[in-house]
Amino acid sequence: MSRRPDRPPVVLPSSALERDRRGENRRPLQAKAVLTVLDGTSANTVHDVLMRDQSLSGVSFLLRVSLAVGQTCRIDIPTNGLPGASYLCEVTRSRPVSNGRFEMAVQFRKPM
Repeated sequence: MSRRPDRPPVVLPSSALERDRRGENRRPLQAKAVLTVLDGTSANTVHDVLMRDQSLSGVSFLLRVSLAVGQTCRIDIPTNGLPGASYLCEVTRSRPVSNGRFEMAVQFRKPM
């Protein structure tokens, strides 16, 4: 099949050609966690969050306030209602979504 000379070739945006930047696969998740902001203007605030997905290197969740990329926080992930894992983490994504919420993503820096 040849291309018609009056039509330019179809060019995909570079984002469609880029691979996923994450080193690990994500898995969907609906689990509660507790996020404590450690620095910035909202330091020492505590938020109950519902995690949306998780990988070995981090999690994403919805939050009613926006945190800045680079802010540090602690996330406590309970296991079966008992204290579970706690991680020092850094905000890597903050973008507005519907209903005045923000989709946040944090990357684990070290276990606490």
